[in-house]
Amino acid sequence: MTRSQPTCSILDHFSVLKDPREQWRVPYPLDEILLVVLCATLSGKEDFVEIKLWGEQHLALLRRFLAYERGIPSHDTLNDVMNALDPELFKTCFIAWVESLRDSAPDTIAIDGKTSRRSHARPLGHRKPAPLGPRRRLPRRPRTTAIQKRA
Repeated sequence: MTRSQPTCSILDHFSVLKDPREQWRVPYPLDEILLVVLCATLSGKEDFVEIKLWGEQHLALLRRFLAYERGIPSHDTLNDVMNALDPELFKTCFIAWVESLRDSAPDTIAIDGKTSRRSHARPLGHRKPAPLGPRRRLPRRPRTTAIQKRA
C-alpha cells in the first residue's frame, strides 16, 4: 500500500485539542494522556482502569514516543482529563486521523465469496440436518443389565 502524502504522528491530528487544566497543576502532559488512551483503546481496553493497567504494562513502548517522566496517570486522572476535553473536537480529530490512514481510492474492492460463487442461492436440500435440535432427540439405547451382559 503506497501513500501519496507523508504520514504524520497520531498526536499531530490531536494537536488542536487544548488542555482544559490549569497549567501550573499539570503533572501529566496532555500528549502523554492522549497517547496512552488512544493506544490502549485501540488494543481493546474499554475503561480507564484497563487503560491504566495497559499503560503500565507497555510503558517501555510508550516511552519510545514520549517521556512519561511520572509514569502513567491514575485511572481517575485519565477519566477527568478525557471528560474535560471537547467531545466534538475530539471526534473531529479522531475522524481526521482515521481518514489519513486509508488511501483516497482503494485498489481492491471486497466481494463476498459466497455471492460470487452463487452458493447463497442453493436449495437447502444439500445440507445435512443437525443431529440435535429443540424437537429432535437421539434415539435411546436400551439399557443393558448385568445379567444380559453375562449371557
